[in-house]
Amino acid sequence: METTADGTYFQEGDHVRIKRTGEQGRINATDGGVVYVLMDDTNEAKLFSASVDEDARGQTLFSLY
Repeated sequence: METTADGTYFQEGDHVRIKRTGEQGRINATDGGVVYVLMDDTNEAKLFSASVDEDARGQTLFSLY
C-alpha cells in the first residue's frame, strides 16, 4: 500500500483478505480502481473493484468488491 499526496493506493505484493469470504491473497496487478488478486489457497487470479475510504476515527479502509 502506498500513500502519496494524491491518495492511498494498493501496490503489487500487498497481502489482502476478502472480508465476505475470508479468502486471502496477494495483489498481482492494479489498474486504476481494478485489482487482480492471486489467491493463496487456489493460486486462482480474481478480479476486484477497489476503493479506499476513511472511517469515523480517521482510519483508512480498503474495500474489494
